Amino acid sequence: MKNYPMTVQGTVKPEALGITYAHEHLLVKPQLQDAKYTDYTLDDLEATTAEVQSFKAQGGQTIVEMTPLHYGRNIKGYLAISERTDVHVIACTGYHKKLFMPPWFADESNQTLYEVLLNDVQNGMDDTTVLPGVIKAGTSLNHIEPEEYRAIEAVSRVHLETGIPISTHCDRGTMGIEQVRAFIAHDVDPKHVLLGHIDSSLDIDYACRLCDMGVNILIDHIGRELDNRDAFRVEMIASLFARGYGKQVFLSGDMGKKNYLPAYGGTPGFQYILTDLKKALLERISLTDFEMMTVYNPMRFFSGK
Repeated sequence: MKNYPMTVQGTVKPEALGITYAHEHLLVKPQLQDAKYTDYTLDDLEATTAEVQSFKAQGGQTIVEMTPLHYGRNIKGYLAISERTDVHVIACTGYHKKLFMPPWFADESNQTLYEVLLNDVQNGMDDTTVLPGVIKAGTSLNHIEPEEYRAIEAVSRVHLETGIPISTHCDRGTMGIEQVRAFIAHDVDPKHVLLGHIDSSLDIDYACRLCDMGVNILIDHIGRELDNRDAFRVEMIASLFARGYGKQVFLSGDMGKKNYLPAYGGTPGFQYILTDLKKALLERISLTDFEMMTVYNPMRFFSGK
């Protein structure tokens, strides 16, 4: 695979990515009957397009869409949004944590689990010619299920064969260390792994320990604490830069829920990171640091470098 980022409209040069949100959901529908997941269903193309336009209006250029297999992935919808807004969208293949895995997962061989992902990479996802630009793996809260270890193995094999980077779901920020160890056991260089939701652990020393292992970390539960302007996240980010880990830190909102998006009746929306949060962060870090998280780190990572 070329070291160019892969978007839903094809490869682009790394510098074309610009300001990038590294973990979002544009159109998603968790495939479980439980009513509590209704709020996690984003299925209005027009509403999501409006959100992406608000992101673009603040200078945003790329959104990484992290909806994997069997979580309501909508590849044709992502392509339509990208075409309408002229914002790059990077889509993913891979497996979520056990709760959201396809019903056939446990019955298939390790080889088949790998081949399913490789087929997405080689032939396109969901009856399209759109190729993924990132591979997802997920683990459960405070433990890793046997099925999740199998998913990590499949994801690792595809990464090693194709060079596509890996981005993960760490449930409430947990199991990051164990994830890194599992990837290393499958010969994956941690610099090609981005651990999601690490800020949810509310533990700055834990985030630093992960960075010491050579992995990248994602601060992406932004916008949940608007009353204090995300004070803890601001402190975590400032501390990570002060301790020399800035080149491993990424920023996003993971706003895959109706009550986070104004177009669905929620708040704060896709523009928040580039407006209110940026203002708060620039009281603690430099503009160069902010751009490292939102431009230069994603440019390197999603280029497979």
